[in-house]
Amino acid sequence: MKKYYCWIVLCCLFLMYMASNGIVLNTFNLYLPEFAKEFGVDIGKATGLAATLYLVLALPLPFVGNLLEKFSPKKLIITGAIGVSIGLFFLARATSFGMIQLFVIIYPLFLCLVGLLTSMYVINNWFVKYKGIATGILLMASSVGPAIFAPIVGKWIKTMGWHAAAQNQFILCSCLIIIPALLIYSHPAHINSYADGIPGTVGRQPVVDKDASKALLKKALTSAEFYLVALVTAALWFCIGGFIQNQRNYQADLHLDVAQSGQLQGLFFLFGLLGKLLFGYLGDKFSVKKIMLISVGNMLLGCLLLYWSLQDTRWIVPCAIVFGLGYSGTFTMIQLYIIDLFGGAAYGTILGLLSFIDTLCASIGVAVLGGMRKANGNYEKAFMIMIVLTIFSLLATYLINQRAKKGLFI
Repeated sequence: MKKYYCWIVLCCLFLMYMASNGIVLNTFNLYLPEFAKEFGVDIGKATGLAATLYLVLALPLPFVGNLLEKFSPKKLIITGAIGVSIGLFFLARATSFGMIQLFVIIYPLFLCLVGLLTSMYVINNWFVKYKGIATGILLMASSVGPAIFAPIVGKWIKTMGWHAAAQNQFILCSCLIIIPALLIYSHPAHINSYADGIPGTVGRQPVVDKDASKALLKKALTSAEFYLVALVTAALWFCIGGFIQNQRNYQADLHLDVAQSGQLQGLFFLFGLLGKLLFGYLGDKFSVKKIMLISVGNMLLGCLLLYWSLQDTRWIVPCAIVFGLGYSGTFTMIQLYIIDLFGGAAYGTILGLLSFIDTLCASIGVAVLGGMRKANGNYEKAFMIMIVLTIFSLLATYLINQRAKKGLFI
């Protein structure tokens, strides 16, 4: 049993991430028009809720990354799991727009303890040989959740109202988050097990030499690679987070009702699921740097199709497929890219800093894309910005890879 506990840990992280990020965070956009109608606010103000949620989620991440180096990840995860459940209970009983605004502050404060940052930290402890596929499987959770539940949530909202839909999400997600959190161990050594389930394989070791960790962190923060990676992840997350939370409004502009939007988002996240698994597998088999470049190229194609769909609705379904693969590929490869470049003793702190940057930029993306839609009456200029930023990401990734070939690498 202990030999294969790495896969049990992965399964628990999958369920938690599927519920907290996949089901709740990635279907939150379906609620925004309902909030606007019930509380009599402008749709732009309602969309701003998603921007606030991402902003609050970003702010604690550098500190969480540092906490992971000092305290038990399991204790942080359990604390986050309980807090997330309380937040969902609060949302289901919200009776004013002010209560919704309070939710988007409470929920992300606990989500950052049980979200991607802590999950990737634990994955890096439990997997070496299969780190790529394990990362891909973990990240599939944020697509499995909405791929299955976006159509269901859309139907719940349409037939029962958003309060009942939120209540159902609270019950479901609380079970999927709290129970798995209790079964996780932070490191194989805690139960005399092995990384990858392979006897003798040792995952990332807890930091012992604090001075060495600080020196490695200083070296990373003075390297060109850190800032180039920050540029790549910032630009891509501006596009990813911005689009996901503006999906419903974009689809409403194309005259799709909430149930149709749920179905289209289900397709989008289904191909996101496949993309994470595919790119995670490729990350184990081939150079992480080369696969990262391919994933960003795929993302660029998805952005182009998104732009074209505004002029011709026949591109809507191809866009959902290709953009789903593109966003999920870059999502997966960014995590492996960071481990490949900065996976040493200061990994938790560096991951926290980069997670802060990308989540902050996702928040900005939500606000900017929504604001441009309000100002221009459509998303045409907003999607053009996404294309430009993805091109910059592609060029920056190419530059990082070229520096690595020349040995200009930390």
